[in-house]
Amino acid sequence: MVIPTDHPRTPPIRLVALGATVAVAVEGNRADAAIAEIERVWHLCAAPEGDGFDAVVRVTHDDCSETVTDLEAGVVAGQVLPDLMQLLTQAVTRAAIDAQMGRLVMLHAAGIQSPDTGAVVALVGPGGTGKTTLIRTLGPGRGYVSDETVAVTADDTVLPYPKPLSIRRQPAGLWKDETDPLELGVLAPAPQGSLVAVVLLDRQDGYAGPPAVEAVPTLDAIAALTPETSHLPEMEKPLQRMAALCDNVGGVVRVTYAEAEDLAPLVDGWLETGA
Repeated sequence: MVIPTDHPRTPPIRLVALGATVAVAVEGNRADAAIAEIERVWHLCAAPEGDGFDAVVRVTHDDCSETVTDLEAGVVAGQVLPDLMQLLTQAVTRAAIDAQMGRLVMLHAAGIQSPDTGAVVALVGPGGTGKTTLIRTLGPGRGYVSDETVAVTADDTVLPYPKPLSIRRQPAGLWKDETDPLELGVLAPAPQGSLVAVVLLDRQDGYAGPPAVEAVPTLDAIAALTPETSHLPEMEKPLQRMAALCDNVGGVVRVTYAEAEDLAPLVDGWLETGA
């Protein structure tokens, strides 16, 4: 893939996301500020030196651009840098997911890794269920795989996506601040990990008592995981692949809980022994 010649004078920033290399090309009269911020908060995803990439995201940061995002085209623009950074995160995520279409199981999940063994727990749930909160609460001292997507190869190897943590500015607001994960005490993930547990999140505000864990039959687990898996229909034999993933981690479990900190002992147990 070639970046058009009318793109910026500086080389693109190359990021590794879900095992794909995404080139972020930045232009505009405030490009230097955007480049500095991208390099600061995305440093855990910095790609090794090289020229190849799988996808391109084009960013414009200047004094006159309206806030614009076209995720399908991989284009974002805006004057307000924090807003632009949120849009960039969405665009990089979309580009990486599309680049790995049909190759990986990509679960909409938070991923936490054992710093000792590389074992990874995927905590699966739709947007708004508190995955970033789980990372902020449980991540310190543990490896941070992702607060967005856990990507798994055919042999259950996890390809990390330690993107900036997307933290809401207001509890019910739409805008988020992209934050360097290391500022919150998490550890950088290993280049690859091994998936040992898949956990369906069932957070209930009114729930009382310790978290409840129940095994989920494979067919029910596939039904629950399917809407939380990107590009599943494009995979070869998708249902068989999902069944194998469930079997290889000893079966999927569902956890019902109220507060993220209540899950700490369970996460440590899953990291040590599997679900």
